[in-house]
Amino acid sequence: MLIALALLAASLSAAPPAPTPPKGSPAALDVEKKLRDGKLDEAIDKGRAAIKAAPDDVDLRLATARALGAKARQLTRTLNVKVTQEDLKKGSIKVPKSGGEGPVEIGYDGALLDEALGHLDHAITLAPKREDLRVFQCYLLTDSSRIDAAKTAITGALAALPKTPDLAKTMIAYGAEREKHHDTLGSVALMTPVAAAFPKEAAIQADYGNALTRLGRKQEAYAALDKALAAAPADLRFARTKAAAAMLLRDFHVAQKAWESVHQASRQDADAVAAATAAYGIDPKASVALFNELATPSPSAQQAVLDLAQQFSAAGTAGPGSEAAMSLAKKLLADGQDLLAIPVLDRAMRSPKTAAKAKSTLVKLYDDFGCPELAKLVK
Repeated sequence: MLIALALLAASLSAAPPAPTPPKGSPAALDVEKKLRDGKLDEAIDKGRAAIKAAPDDVDLRLATARALGAKARQLTRTLNVKVTQEDLKKGSIKVPKSGGEGPVEIGYDGALLDEALGHLDHAITLAPKREDLRVFQCYLLTDSSRIDAAKTAITGALAALPKTPDLAKTMIAYGAEREKHHDTLGSVALMTPVAAAFPKEAAIQADYGNALTRLGRKQEAYAALDKALAAAPADLRFARTKAAAAMLLRDFHVAQKAWESVHQASRQDADAVAAATAAYGIDPKASVALFNELATPSPSAQQAVLDLAQQFSAAGTAGPGSEAAMSLAKKLLADGQDLLAIPVLDRAMRSPKTAAKAKSTLVKLYDDFGCPELAKLVK
């Protein structure tokens, strides 16, 4: 019975398809084969030479750009190496095995990247409606963190290509990719033209609304999430996404109404608990009646729900600055129910006794979830 922040953690749209291999001329196919074999230098040399002889071979330009992009892409992993004063004196520092640990940073050789993009620009001029050219251009610019250029490329692709559901999924995924790198500003920038081009694609609007939520842009987020609901009113995924967004934004009146609407359709205990928790964020004492009802044993009641309702009821009765309330928040966080902890911490911040601890805990919750802009709004 988890109401998890995972509702806002992942893209609801599919990931973009892998670029399709080039076709056409023997030269293009030869470059592609060398690329597949990992012979990047040979592929690049072959492509450069062949382009001089056939500058308007679109498939050759794409194959060469792919080889250059692969050569340009560089991954570095940051290792956490602890160095003591004694280590420095001895002149010996033990570097741990990476073991797949530590953040990975993606970098690009600027000259090779520019050369690859130049080939793509030329190819797109010759074949503006080739989706494979547009997709690879968007990928390179997104992956190399050239966000302004990526947005321009996405906008150009949307203008040139048929607006199919598959194209929508492909284009929104670039913004979702930036989210994986904790670049919510970049994510929103890349999603904006896609959301504008596909106003009735529910998953697109939900992804866009999620990203806007992370930035604290409440009204824009609600507008996108309402479009998702309008496009798929029977799909409770989108109704729960709107409710979770309101909770994350600490807009508890909207959250309560949204969770109540979800519960009316789902009849699931988790949704009823979420609605009552949003009510706690509005008025802890008034929410006690709701939790007492949820705490009433019945043949279908889950013990976890009964226990949680009793704890909320006790916190509401004791007051938001009570030890019972802070213990409840701590337990919710330990159980991975961060979303339910937000109203408890929000109310605890209003009590002088618990304000400092509640504030620091809520800031950490937002930071851990990758929402630094929401953390800044905690006052």
